[in-house]
Amino acid sequence: MDTYSAYWPVLAEAGRSSPDQARELLKPYVKGGYLDHLVDGVRDMVKQGREPYGQAIPRIKEVRVGGNYAEVTDCLDMSKAAIADRRTHRLIPETADAKTTTTVTAILERSQDGRWRLTGLSMKGATCTLPSR
Repeated sequence: MDTYSAYWPVLAEAGRSSPDQARELLKPYVKGGYLDHLVDGVRDMVKQGREPYGQAIPRIKEVRVGGNYAEVTDCLDMSKAAIADRRTHRLIPETADAKTTTTVTAILERSQDGRWRLTGLSMKGATCTLPSR
């Protein structure tokens, strides 16, 4: 799904923004309590002096659609993503994980405006096999 794939770079940009800016950036892609959860996460990162480093790359394995709801199963490539110091923008080495993929399940809902938006996401922490292209 285009919305899911576009969400990841926007999430990285939101993580480098203020909480208010993050909310505005994420609104086209995320809704409801999940939007509030992500903005709270940005607020926490600001307090900790941290920000996203690099970016996760989606590798969608499966999409199931039923009416106005969809579920995306992804083998998210985390090899280029970690955490940086918000002041220096330098990688915090211990945040780079040797595990380079993780299984993700995302739930999306079609909004009244016809756009799909994420309403929830879970990372299983299990390494997965990237789909062949």
